Formats: sequence, C-alpha cells, structure tokens
Amino acid sequence: MSDSEILIVGAGPVGLCLACELARYRVPFRLIEKRPEPSRNSKALGVHARSLEMLEDMGIAHKFVERGLPVQQINFYANGKRLTQVALSEVDSPFNFTLDIPQSLTERLYIEHLEQLGHQVDRYVELEGFENTENGVAVELRKTGGIIEKREYRYVVGCDGAHSTVRKHLGLEFKGDAYPEHFALADVHISSGLEANQMHMFFHSDGFLILFPMRGERYRVIATIADESEPTLDVPYIQELMNARTGVQTTVSDGIWFSNFRIHHRIVSQYRKGNVFLAGDAAHIHSPAGGQGMNTGMQDAYNLAWKLALNHEGLTDLLDSYSPERVPVGSKVVELTDRMTKVATMQNPVGTAVRNTMMPIVASLGVVQHKLVNTIEEVDVNYRGTDWVSEHMGDTRDASTRTPFSHGPKPGDRAPDAIVTQSETGSAKRLFELFQGPHYTLLVFIYGNLKEGEPKDILTLTQDLKKRLGKWIECYFISDRQVPTELGNGSDIYLDARMKAHSSYGVTLASSLYLVRPDGYVAFRSLPFSGKALGDYLDRIGLGAR
Repeated sequence: MSDSEILIVGAGPVGLCLACELARYRVPFRLIEKRPEPSRNSKALGVHARSLEMLEDMGIAHKFVERGLPVQQINFYANGKRLTQVALSEVDSPFNFTLDIPQSLTERLYIEHLEQLGHQVDRYVELEGFENTENGVAVELRKTGGIIEKREYRYVVGCDGAHSTVRKHLGLEFKGDAYPEHFALADVHISSGLEANQMHMFFHSDGFLILFPMRGERYRVIATIADESEPTLDVPYIQELMNARTGVQTTVSDGIWFSNFRIHHRIVSQYRKGNVFLAGDAAHIHSPAGGQGMNTGMQDAYNLAWKLALNHEGLTDLLDSYSPERVPVGSKVVELTDRMTKVATMQNPVGTAVRNTMMPIVASLGVVQHKLVNTIEEVDVNYRGTDWVSEHMGDTRDASTRTPFSHGPKPGDRAPDAIVTQSETGSAKRLFELFQGPHYTLLVFIYGNLKEGEPKDILTLTQDLKKRLGKWIECYFISDRQVPTELGNGSDIYLDARMKAHSSYGVTLASSLYLVRPDGYVAFRSLPFSGKALGDYLDRIGLGAR
C-alpha cells in the first residue's frame, strides 16, 4: 500500500478541490495529471453562490472574489427588446451573485492554496490502468520517458474529465447524447452600451447569443451556429454575429481565445464501483446553460472529501452514501440544463413566440424567480430522503396547532446562515462561521425557559458527543433570550434576541437541536430536544467511537 492512501486522477478544478479538502483533513493522497501545466484558457467561467460558500468553508473564498467579477443580473432579449431580467442577488446566500472568473485562474488559486497546505500536483503522470483488489486498487502509471510505475492505493478518484480513463476502465456506460446544434465560443473585448457586470442573452431566429462579462470589458461570447457552416472564428466573425443578433451597437476587438464545439448531455448510473469513485465531468456532462458543470463537479469533491476523511480515521464508513447522494444531483442538473438549452435554441416560430410572450410573465412572479435563482446558484441542492439523514419528532401536543419545524431546513437540506451574538463578548457571529472547519456542528436551540432536567440532558449530550467524535464535533447553544445560567456562560453560548436564527431553522415550539454535517447539510434534527434520538441516529449510521 502506498504512503498516499488516495490517488486523485486529474488536476482540473474538481481534482484540485478534492486535493485541497483532503489536505485540510490531513488525509494522505497523491494528485496526478498528465498535462505539463495548468490550463491557460478561461474555459468554465461562473462560480455560483453554493460553491462560494464551499470556498468560504475552505478559507479561500475571498481570494476568488478579489480576482473575479460579481454578476447579479441576467438580461434576456428578443427582437431587439429586453424581455425580462433575473436578479441573481435574490439568492438565499451571503454570496448574492455569480462570480465570473476564468477556469485558468480558478486552477491557479487552488494550486496556490494546495501548495500552502504543503502539497503539489504530480505532473507528467498518466493512468494506464487499474484493478480493484480486496483491500484497494492496484494501478499502473506511465511517467516521463515511458517509465511504468505499479502501486496500490486504498482508493482512486477519477476527476479526469469527459473522456475519463477511469470511467472507461470501470466499464460504466456514459448514457446520453449530443445536441444537434453547433456552437462558437470567443473571449473578446466588447465596447457597447450594455449594462456592465451583467449577463446578456439574445434570442434570434438564427440562434441565441449570450455574453458573460469578465473584468476589463472582456466578455465570453457563446452562440449557436449553423450545422453546415465551418466559419473562421475571429474578431470579424464575432462582430458579425453581434451585429445580427443583438441589435446593439458594439465594437468587438482583441480576441484571445476562439473555439467551436458541440454539447453532450451524459451521466453514469453510479459514481462508485468498488474502491474507485468518479467526480465532475468524468461522471456527468451537460450543456453550459446556467454554468452548472464545474460547480457541480467541485461539490461532488466537497461531498466526498469529508467522508474519505472519516473513513481514514476509522470513525465510520459513509462512502456508500456518496453515489446515492450525488447521482440524483447530477441527474437533475442534466435535466435542468437540457430544458434550458432547448428553450434557448428553439427555432419553431410558434414556440419562440410563446417563449417570448410567457417569459416576462413567469419571471415577474417573485416566487418563480426566487426558486429559479436558488436553483441556478445551487443553494437548493439537497439530500432529502436518503438513508444517511433523519429526524425525530416528539410530543408537541401542548404547543398549539402549528406544524413542528414547518419552515426550517429538512434533513438533507443545506443549513442556512444567520447572525447570532456571542454571550460573553457581545460580538456578532454568522452560523456559517461556526460551521467552518472539518467537523460536525451541533446547534442546540433554546426556546423559552428550559424545563426541569433539560439542562442536565443537554450538557450530558454534548459531553457524550465530544467523547464519541472528539475533534469532529463542535457544540453551540443558541438561546432566544437571556443566557441559560444552568448551561454556564462560555464561548459556546450565543444569543438570538431577534429570533432570526430560530425562525430560519423553524424553531418556534420548543427547544430543539440540529446536527450539521461537515459539508453544511443537515444530518439530523430533533423537536423537542432528544439526546437519545440523536444517539440512536449516530448508532444507526455507525458514526463515532463507541
């Protein structure tokens, strides 16, 4: 067995994200890449709110925001007129925007972070083949000069893109198809009267054209082109497309990257086979509509990393949850981007007329726009109904007719942010700051006066949890009024005088608890508070030393 327990194949954004997380969790790994250097092209451009929350947990979101361009609005046009606007700023996240940042820069920031954590990419190394064994994976690698290296790892993770060698060796079918349309892509400088720092999408009888802004009046242009055409992609051609499809006076110049391509929508039925995992484009590819691809891949890695870390430390084996949790997410992204692409590329006159008429009406509905934005920004991704999340509902008959947890996050939902006040210092603190770090977080919400015996039960639970999970648990008490003297007055007690946190978590009936996973999703909740129910849940999933 290698000193590096995990082999990561592919050092794009997904592999780099996984490597950074494993480094944070102190799990030994090796990251290989056959390319001699990182990508120099902008490629994937948008980093969504949920990914920025992930990067904040990793401690590097500020570096991305400093180098990227926040975009808070998408504009849709047809026949030279603006149909509607979608405000990305309405997303339920502290990061109320999409961050446009070139993939080349994303990779560079990850590599810098990885190096600060004491690791680097092992380049000029290509995976030739592997075989699942009883205790791991026997791999064969080709290095510089054709040297073959044979070694065994406990796990292999394929982050090696749409043409994944790992997926092909696993023999997994990449189900799906290609869209009939062909697309042109260009990164150019554009001077125009269009609102800066916003996305602009133009529907036209010849096809759509969309502008993604970058810093310095640079734009990513993506447009459909005729199947039979083989245009010379250059500044004059992009200028011609802009003139024909936007109806806006523009000047295109200084092109730095041009490409044409076709779009595929494909996904595997499982992300794990034996001791080998898939993540990112190796597992799912889809239309760039909505900018979901890189984000979904990085969140695959974020989901997998802490489970590998728990497994490494012998606390539990949650690796079987990776595929059941992430396959439905990938499938929904494929379905969503497929619908968006078909709407955007529609050429039927009747269909386009209906689209252009209905889009402003539907988008004007606040509920619809809010849901759409949360979907695009991926904050509504959830793992509801899976075997690894749960809840306990006790007796609430004396708590009026209101539904327990009626509007709080359900098991498997992303745990929301809120601001609370530290009881000793009076300083404000975000819940996301309490979640930050490689650990589970227990939130005990105190509602009203504690009943007889509850303080002892709460303290006993937190003590037992710390014995069971050690560094993997942080416990906090969130009180709706004064500090509960029975719990002391330590740094783990926070006040929620305006009930914002209680309201966000649906705590309006009785004291309750939420257990939040290392990736920020609700693992378990209990109303009223029940330490026994939480213990039973931990026993069921086998979490912690007993």
